[in-house]
Amino acid sequence: MPEDLRLVALETSPPAFTEGTAEMMAWDIFGVAGTAQLLYGERDQNFRIRPEGSDGIIFKILGPAEDPAAVDFQTAALEHIAAMDPTLPVPRVRRTLAGEAYTRVNDNAGVPHIVRALDFQPGRIMEGVEPSRALLRNAGATLARLDRALANFFHPAAGQRIVWDARRAVELRPSADLISDSAHRALIGGVLDRFIAFMPELARLRAQVIHNDCHPGNMLVDPEQRAITGLLDFGDMIHGPLVLNIAVTAAETTGKNLSPIDYAAEVIAGYNAVLPLEDAEFPALFEAIIARHAMSATIHAWRRQHDPEGAAKLGSLSAASAPAIEAFLNAGRDAVVAKFRAAAASPETDRATGTLSAQLQTRRRHFLGRGLELSYREPLHLVRGEGVYLYEPNGGRYLDAYNNVPSVGHGNPRVAAAIGRQMATLCTNTRYLHQAVVDYAERLTATMPAGLETCLFVNSGSEANDAAWRIAKIVTGKRGALVMANAYHGVTDAVAALSPYCWPYARPLQPHVQALEAPDTYRGRFRADDPEAAAHYAADAHRAISALQASGHGVAALIIDSAFVSNGILDVPPGYFAAIAAKVRAAGGLVIGDEVQSGFGRLGDMFWGFARHGVVPDLVTLGKPMANGHPAGAVVTRRDLLEAFTDQIDFFSTFGGNPVSAAAALATLDILQSENLQENARATGSLLREGISTLATRHPAIGDVRGSGLMVGVDIVSDRSRRTPDADAAKQIANAMRHLGVLIGTEGPDGNVLKIRPPLPFGPEHATILLDALDRSL
Repeated sequence: MPEDLRLVALETSPPAFTEGTAEMMAWDIFGVAGTAQLLYGERDQNFRIRPEGSDGIIFKILGPAEDPAAVDFQTAALEHIAAMDPTLPVPRVRRTLAGEAYTRVNDNAGVPHIVRALDFQPGRIMEGVEPSRALLRNAGATLARLDRALANFFHPAAGQRIVWDARRAVELRPSADLISDSAHRALIGGVLDRFIAFMPELARLRAQVIHNDCHPGNMLVDPEQRAITGLLDFGDMIHGPLVLNIAVTAAETTGKNLSPIDYAAEVIAGYNAVLPLEDAEFPALFEAIIARHAMSATIHAWRRQHDPEGAAKLGSLSAASAPAIEAFLNAGRDAVVAKFRAAAASPETDRATGTLSAQLQTRRRHFLGRGLELSYREPLHLVRGEGVYLYEPNGGRYLDAYNNVPSVGHGNPRVAAAIGRQMATLCTNTRYLHQAVVDYAERLTATMPAGLETCLFVNSGSEANDAAWRIAKIVTGKRGALVMANAYHGVTDAVAALSPYCWPYARPLQPHVQALEAPDTYRGRFRADDPEAAAHYAADAHRAISALQASGHGVAALIIDSAFVSNGILDVPPGYFAAIAAKVRAAGGLVIGDEVQSGFGRLGDMFWGFARHGVVPDLVTLGKPMANGHPAGAVVTRRDLLEAFTDQIDFFSTFGGNPVSAAAALATLDILQSENLQENARATGSLLREGISTLATRHPAIGDVRGSGLMVGVDIVSDRSRRTPDADAAKQIANAMRHLGVLIGTEGPDGNVLKIRPPLPFGPEHATILLDALDRSL
């Protein structure tokens, strides 16, 4: 083989020290005295040194060509795994008497060899065991735990070139010509050629540091052969696609009772229950599994000519390669991938996921308290999000029509990349100059009406409303607030007092707050067919203002959510918001537009909700979707108001406006504008409301359909003629849709309004899925 194509593990043989020498070195270096038993090693010479009454150690003498960086790689990886998942059954590094992870010894010819030791792991080697379905799934689950533990680990030596890396198929391909049987030679060569052509697709998949050698010879099982008790030999670790790691176990953990495809499917199901596979990884596994079989046959052919002793160890594996490949190819990729997907979603996988979720729920209740609410009667255990979909551990997929925080989609790669780049560069506070913070303030204020030109950055919508309320009190010198009945503005003590939604849990009620009658033209006193409805509802502001003035609080501010979400996503009469804003300003108060839920293009026809009402607030508060889930919030206001506040208050937020938050918010705004998501919200929202209105002709439980853009409310009633709210039915519908794979919520003072507010990439095809689920649920 040409020098530039040599790969680790193809042209290396283990050292040849005697057992007596190994015993002496183990005592001198590690202080372990015992009898040495020689074990197999492809590249290393391995001895078990067992003192009486102890499991002892695995004493490893590495080949002379072994790179010290690769040894450091293994040491660092094992210690990282022990920290990330202490119960995972991997070897523990045994330090030398000098406290080192490894040292060097010379053989009789004076050639240096690295020596190291690991604590011995008891158990039976899985090789030769007929694996049950339960053991296969446990092997897959254990492998997934290992991958999860290594997900945040890297080492410079992870790029080592080893023959068992399937991506080296190009270098390995000529050795397939050494296969003696002509039919097998053509089969194996064809699979390697196929995988070489597939490699550009492989490069697009998830990659990290992987074990790359979890076959039965490197796994231990318990005496009952039900579970994996040990994972061995981390010498073939690389940085590579996760599917290559799974393919090793799926291809080689076999027996006599099932087909090669069924063995693989069980391993994949167990893996998926712990670490869900992405859609593109299922077909990639088909390619990687048959490629692994082809590699085994090719390496065996090479060893038969150049390393007969090493070839013997691969004989049985190589003999199984061609029949396994034929089974996969004869079944066809589509059919095999369908079987993999079905196994991942099987009742056994669901039961395993259910057990895992129940355990997690118990731990959650213990450590987070029983009062922390969970959505749905059967809580969801989510592990991944992508676009408008969320995924369970068993791979179950849900269309997310509820979560408005990831406005440009779950796991958006552009936002994630922006956060990663900035976090790796600098994250500090706003008392230093940083361009991204100023760039974002400039871009953000450009979307606002003239005059709203200065920003105060905080970390959430609650903090933004708290800061805006402080500004209003300082600027006006007053303490009274007008809010909507059932409004919600946040979790701080000050804004919880401005949130009648929270008042049932607060004692006493706050005397400085007056709640306005909600302008509900469906169920309220004045209906949609009343041309004076806006004026009638706005008249309640006179009562509230008079009460605040009579109590001595005066009017500092009106704070209002322009989508009226907590009121049930109301379609308020035109002119209502403008009318009460004028009355508040006449009384000396300011207007705070809470855009935490309704802003950033969600309502479709306007970028900001207040613009739909013809109102320009004095202060605008932002949060939730501002940075696609990264904690960020802001107050945007006039320069004179902010300066009047900061002249009297030394306001500072450690994390508010930090460069990472600014980078996330900038990326989110870029996506909103460049991908025209506001227009998508308008068009898809209109289609969705029309579809629900059509369903209302068949389902009398739908009393009213409201909202704008991708903020939709569906009023559920028990009696349409009387407009009687039915909260129980609304909750039943939401739970039924959850079981049909679509997530929505409930809202409103009576809890009877279906709340639909998906990520903004939610398109017409997703609206069709939602409408079908809603129809079936009703």
